[in-house]
Amino acid sequence: MDANSISNCEKQVMKVIWDTPEEMALQEIMTKVNAENGKEWKPQTVSTFLARLVRKNFLTVYRKGRYSYYQPAISKKEYWKATMKENARYFNHGDMGELACALCNELLSQKEREDLQKALK
Repeated sequence: MDANSISNCEKQVMKVIWDTPEEMALQEIMTKVNAENGKEWKPQTVSTFLARLVRKNFLTVYRKGRYSYYQPAISKKEYWKATMKENARYFNHGDMGELACALCNELLSQKEREDLQKALK
């Protein structure tokens, strides 16, 4: 899986699907994406993103009656890991430790760093 192969709009659709435990049809996905992201996307727009995500193997789709239902083919955790690995490869020559240190030093508060240290022990 290429973590960079999906657009920001497709990520917004995937996030809705990842964050919803039950399978969803187009109308439900469109409603949630629009509500969570302040969008006014029409069914055709969301349908286009869904078709692309199926083609890129991020989603699976099946029909039940008149409706198509979508499920993640890749978990949010798998995607997150692939994204982090790609960032490490691109910015830190593949060194995950260096990436983790950079994230800790630049983005985490003191309390978050302390919590991380406890988790690592």
